[in-house]
Amino acid sequence: MKPIYKVMLKAFVAGGTIFAAGQATWDFMFMDDDNFNQWKFMTNFVIFGLFMIIMVKYNYKSKIENNPDSNL
Repeated sequence: MKPIYKVMLKAFVAGGTIFAAGQATWDFMFMDDDNFNQWKFMTNFVIFGLFMIIMVKYNYKSKIENNPDSNL
């Protein structure tokens, strides 16, 4: 697996999990409904995870273009 794909996968899982857990905690603490909505959690996980993949890929490629001799 190429290094860029490893970084993108880690960003997807870490970013999506942290954001979705934060949103679920916020909903549980401050909303009137005390039920956990798994579809909302999964939607937050996937949407923010995809956003993190786009941002990491953009930053990774721009660093390589600026410094082509690096080991990134």
